[in-house]
Amino acid sequence: MSDNNTPLMARQPILNKNGKTVAYELLCRTVDVGSLESQTDNGNMATGEVLIGAFHDLGIENITNGLPAFVNLTESWLHTPPAVQTKKLVAEVLEYISPTPANIEAVKNLRSLGFKVALDDYTGDVEQSKWLPHVDIVKVDISDILPGHSSASLYTQHQRDNLIWLAEKVETLEEFERCKAEGYQLFQGFFFSQPSPLFGTRHNDSQFAVMRLLKTLNNEDNTMEDISNAIQSDPQLSYRILQFMNSASVAKVAEITSVHHATTMAGVNRIKSWANMLALGRLDHKPRALLEQALSRAYLCQMIALQQNGVDQHTAYTTGMFSLLDAFIDIPLAEVCTKLELSPTMTDALLNHEGKYGQILQLAIAISKGNWAEITALPNEITLADLADIQTHAFAEVSDQLSLSGLS
Repeated sequence: MSDNNTPLMARQPILNKNGKTVAYELLCRTVDVGSLESQTDNGNMATGEVLIGAFHDLGIENITNGLPAFVNLTESWLHTPPAVQTKKLVAEVLEYISPTPANIEAVKNLRSLGFKVALDDYTGDVEQSKWLPHVDIVKVDISDILPGHSSASLYTQHQRDNLIWLAEKVETLEEFERCKAEGYQLFQGFFFSQPSPLFGTRHNDSQFAVMRLLKTLNNEDNTMEDISNAIQSDPQLSYRILQFMNSASVAKVAEITSVHHATTMAGVNRIKSWANMLALGRLDHKPRALLEQALSRAYLCQMIALQQNGVDQHTAYTTGMFSLLDAFIDIPLAEVCTKLELSPTMTDALLNHEGKYGQILQLAIAISKGNWAEITALPNEITLADLADIQTHAFAEVSDQLSLSGLS
């Protein structure tokens, strides 16, 4: 875990009847959702904060050690399945969400995708009971059951094959033993562990970049090339898409060599889900000068690559973009290469300026600094006149991108 002192979320273990931890519930600690009113106002953002923190900032494997994570999903999130591996997330249907036909259909869709679904805080309410045929897990807050019901009667009345019952707010050994005897299989509460905070660094995303991507995705006339360009226009989105490819349920049939390649492999529907997750989280602006420098390097690398044989322009673009990624997300480049499982070719280019892409990056940096002595000393077959033309075109592309992002 990061030693940063910002609490991104909390986790509480979920145990089986043998006392073994089999999952964790992840709880938002950065957005107020302590009441129904605040849940209504802030619920979507709270879920986004947890998902982004878990699957991007901290890394779900670091949080759960490979066990499933229970996460509260608001009504909006039920209809927008998060772009994560289904086996790593249990979707909790919050107690205030009505079992309307549309919501039930959304839950059916979640289960068809492979997600397990839990009904949160079941109290025995008649309306809430309509969810029971459509979920895999029932969570019963044993301290808050409607009059006339008990944890035992709820289990006896509604138990069916393959339905798992989880007792929440278990605070004593006696409660644990009683619920276990009644048939409950999973347990959660202060008797086992209070929610413990998880600390780390929240990497905020550009509001302009995310909103521009959503606009591009929602235009049916746009191609995968347009979508790829919208992602590549922002260093943090470029980083996120490769994180997504490492964590989401996308089969890796080949080594990912560029952001464009990752976008194409993911496909429009998965990209939409991923973009919605970012949009529902917290968004902030980034320094314009740093973005301009990253775009400049990316376009310079791409245009240099177009003048050479045996190199891919998209890989060159991504190499240029990622060469400044450490300044955007405060993670050393060596760690970025490891986190994103970058190819040895790109890793050598970024860390050591070695190989064809390393030479292209080194040349692009020299051009951006106007270091013509270094430019002429570097091995390349491009004339100075062509390099000057490349620089002019690259700067024009950067200006266009900044204008599209509302930052010019």
